Amino acid sequence: MDGPDTVFGVDFSGAKEAGKKIWIAEIDCTGDEPELIGCNPATECFGTKKRDPTLRELTKYLAGLTPNAVTGLDFPFALPQQIVGVDDWETFLLEFPGAFASPSEFRRRCQARGSRLDEGKVEYKRRIEEEHDGLAAYNYMLYKQTFYGIRDVLRPLVLSDSVRVPPMQEPDDDRERPTVLETYPAGVLNDLDTDESTRENYKKDTDESRKKREKNLDALETKIELTIDDDLRNRLLNDSEGDALDAVIAAGGVLRAAENDFAYDDDYDEQEGYIYV
Repeated sequence: MDGPDTVFGVDFSGAKEAGKKIWIAEIDCTGDEPELIGCNPATECFGTKKRDPTLRELTKYLAGLTPNAVTGLDFPFALPQQIVGVDDWETFLLEFPGAFASPSEFRRRCQARGSRLDEGKVEYKRRIEEEHDGLAAYNYMLYKQTFYGIRDVLRPLVLSDSVRVPPMQEPDDDRERPTVLETYPAGVLNDLDTDESTRENYKKDTDESRKKREKNLDALETKIELTIDDDLRNRLLNDSEGDALDAVIAAGGVLRAAENDFAYDDDYDEQEGYIYV
């Protein structure tokens, strides 16, 4: 399979003003080396900061990408087997809005199911989350991101057959539709074997955190041979919340996955999905 022409990374948010938190990075892969050619907040891309219109525009944007594009989204695409009780991933997406009416109900019901399985334990992780030391999909820091990501972005893309989502779906050999992957920026940095000290607390408005962002970016540039011009580099470093950098890291993770033909562990659980780093 030929490699992608363009790779996108999306640092996602389920916040009320998601347009200010969501960043989209774009890597051009048509030259001798991949080159970062853009990284912008959704407010600049879609002209709104409110969550609902931002997510609608993001979904349309991803569906309209060229068939040879690959995008990484950094929210969970599935839930642990113990919590879901559905064997088929697309059925899980189909039934998701009926099962969970709101983010708070999503978190409450998942916790309740976990507690019934093991009193005193309310959070279960997918195997792939355990492997990458990620949070549970309905953890208090992540549950809104998971809820809105699955319901308002992933579900309509998959059910309209606008994209392919490996490994749950076979990628298009003929590149008829763009590809979407789940990724995890912290997992990407870990897999690139970056310095552990720079992977923590790089999302603060301090000189020390900026230096950590710079070291993480240096590692990304070196280890995936990514070209970044000075203006974009400064934009990434000056975003103290780290959302811009995370979007680029997400793009870097799926670039590596695409170059490896979306290879995955054979024992992955189809219902639980997969995280590419």
